[in-house]
Parts: sequence; structure tokens; C-alpha cells
Amino acid sequence: MRCYFNLVSSDQIITDEEGLEVADVGEAQALAREAITERVQEGAAEEIARWRGWAVEARDASGTVLFTMGFDALIPAEAQATAEASTTETYAYDKAA
Repeated sequence: MRCYFNLVSSDQIITDEEGLEVADVGEAQALAREAITERVQEGAAEEIARWRGWAVEARDASGTVLFTMGFDALIPAEAQATAEASTTETYAYDKAA
């Protein structure tokens, strides 16, 4: 079956126009999990923070949602902490002397 992996957030959708051929929903879930994990592992803290709140929404050829998998659930706690620290870091020139 053909499966389309859209990226969705509360206010944006990045649509997968090509899709991938998968044997079943289980294979589609495994591919989505692998793609999210790879993206998180490759990303710097700023990149990880940018993907918070996003999800992969898998649809079949008719447009029916098969599942939704959130990025947040697959971001390791230590990576989330690093991302939070990097997005709230106060630089030396901002710190009181």
C-alpha cells in the first residue's frame, strides 16, 4: 500500500506528495519511528527544539489517517534538556556584571 508521511504541527502541514510503498501499517510505523530518530540524532540542540510539537501523520492513498507519531515522544530526555538550555542561554553580554 502507498503511505504518505506528512509533517504536522498545530499551525503547519508539510505534505508528502510522493509517499512510500509499505507492506502494512506496522512497516509504516517502523519507517516513521526510524526517520524521526535519525532526524533527532543528526540534529543540534537548536534543531531538536525546532521540531518540538511536530508529528508524522501517516495517510493512505485515500487520505485516511493511519496513525500519528509525535517527535516529542522519541526525543531522549537528555536531548530535550540540552535543547531547552540552548534556546534559553543568556550570553555574557546579557548577564549582569
